[in-house]
Amino acid sequence: MQNLDFLPERTRLQRQRRRRLFRQGYLTVVCIAGLVAVGYMRQGSVRQAQASLESLNTQQQQLQRQVSMKQDLERQLGEFQLLKRINDDLGSRVCALDVLAELDKLLPRNMALTHLSFEAVQLQVPLKQGSGGADPTRAVTVSDPGKMMTVKRVRLMLTGIAPSDVDVANFIGQLSASPLLEDVNMGYAKTVDFRGRLAREFQASCYITP
Repeated sequence: MQNLDFLPERTRLQRQRRRRLFRQGYLTVVCIAGLVAVGYMRQGSVRQAQASLESLNTQQQQLQRQVSMKQDLERQLGEFQLLKRINDDLGSRVCALDVLAELDKLLPRNMALTHLSFEAVQLQVPLKQGSGGADPTRAVTVSDPGKMMTVKRVRLMLTGIAPSDVDVANFIGQLSASPLLEDVNMGYAKTVDFRGRLAREFQASCYITP
């Protein structure tokens, strides 16, 4: 069966034009919706990429801080290892220049040192233990005579010239009172001829405070 359209040609053309315009509008709306959907998806991807970039920047900053801290820690570790080697080899962290300055301060003007030497020695000392006693908050160091331990110490040997035994005794007393020196012992004292005059030559030894 064939449908017959008795409408004027102009009316039919207008209907066809309206249908075409409707289809074009529909396709345009669909395209716009598709573009909006694609743009939204891309915007989400861009936001994710930006978040990832910010996270990477934060991680990079943290890594840079850790690298700078690592360099500082490596420098401090090297200093501590150097101090440990000095303590293991010499048994004291006191600088030799400090000891020389202390001797220069203690030595009277009428006396002179003719020989000075530093020597690293090993000593056997009683093992010290901490004992709290009645008050556990106060630790008291006690020595166990039955147990010994080996420590390294720096021994200072000095030889000098003095006018009399009194000057020698006073100098030895000043050495004993110095906070940098301990266990001061008198070696010998004898009369010698010093530049045509009689003088007392003496020798003493002590240990540098660890």
